[in-house]
Amino acid sequence: MHVNVFDLHFILYHPMKCKFLLSGFLGLIILLSTGINPVFGQLGKRSKRAALKTRNRQISRFTVRTDFSKSKKYISFGGGMGITNYFGDLAPRNRRGSSDLGYTRSYMTGFYLHRVHPNVTIRSAITWMRLRGDDFSVNDVTNPTNDDKGRYIRNLHFRNDIYELSSVGVFELFPTDRGFLRRSFINPYGVIGLSFFYHNPQAKTPITGPDGVTRISSDWVSLRDLGTEGQFTGIPGTPSPYSLWQIGIPLGIGVRYRLADKWDLSLEMCYRFVFTDYIDDVSSKYPSDEVYEKMIADGNELGVTMSNRSAERYAGVDGEDRFKKINSWKGKGAPVLNTTGGINGDARERFPFEPKKDSEGNQVLDRDGNPIYAEPKDSPFVRIDGNENNAAPRGNKRRDYWMNTAFHLAYILEIKQKPPKFR
Repeated sequence: MHVNVFDLHFILYHPMKCKFLLSGFLGLIILLSTGINPVFGQLGKRSKRAALKTRNRQISRFTVRTDFSKSKKYISFGGGMGITNYFGDLAPRNRRGSSDLGYTRSYMTGFYLHRVHPNVTIRSAITWMRLRGDDFSVNDVTNPTNDDKGRYIRNLHFRNDIYELSSVGVFELFPTDRGFLRRSFINPYGVIGLSFFYHNPQAKTPITGPDGVTRISSDWVSLRDLGTEGQFTGIPGTPSPYSLWQIGIPLGIGVRYRLADKWDLSLEMCYRFVFTDYIDDVSSKYPSDEVYEKMIADGNELGVTMSNRSAERYAGVDGEDRFKKINSWKGKGAPVLNTTGGINGDARERFPFEPKKDSEGNQVLDRDGNPIYAEPKDSPFVRIDGNENNAAPRGNKRRDYWMNTAFHLAYILEIKQKPPKFR
């Protein structure tokens, strides 16, 4: 080891000065350890607290918004009652949004709810509802338009009992992420989903006999199997038979009110958009005479009668004399009716679908062996040829739909989590 001669000389002959320098060096070390270290220590604690606060905030955000535990995914059972309004071919006006409040009918449902997200609940339901439509709904119009006249003269009506299974998503505006006991007291929501339903349109048979005046008993009959638009004739241009099982899309809005800790009351308006135009058995045009003749040859006289009811004197359901109202209309184009049930005097048409029989009940044939039909005045089928006073066809191609307005009452079942087992 090399030692400088000057340094050795200084240490040997100046020991007091060396002791002073050594004491100063040690003091500096003590000062640094007792004075500066606390400053750095305080800075470390602040940074640790800040980091801990950030971490706690992240954990809180995760547990509140993301950790949607099983106890928060509660289930409910309930039911509802309300009304149903029909929109379609037999509405009072030839518009998509036309309906008649006078033909409002009943709606009943039972459902199961399962909350799967703070804002989303899945609802499965079984529902019964009745739809009703009638061209007679324009009978109170004092100054009818051509559209009113056309629908009134058309004289079609229907009722339809619908049985539906549906599954929809209920999307609430405010989240329920802290359990059902802390849910919002008022919460608007939207509804969309899918439904599968069975329907069967019906109408009443005429209440007048072959003479157009004598009143007889009338019954509700199913229309689909009658093929009122020539569905079963096989003649080109006639529509195919429609299915009584159909698919629909429920779409609506509502508002839920927290009635009690475990009770919810909701008011909901929900449209049913469907993929058929035969909810009312009316869709296309009147069959041609060729189609009617084939229906008669097949023994389907009732289908012919229920297809075109334009000249029936009495309304099928209400039983009122339609001719009195028509005769009161003023202006150009109003049909003129006589007392025997005919329309436009001698221009009326009666379709003879009953073969003529002799006094012994035997069918009368012509020289070629073809049946001779009864005189027009003896036929129960009376119609106006054309498209209902040039105002409206039998139906249009727009699909039918309806709207339900109902109150729903639901009871919440609490799901309790089991505590962990000790080992």
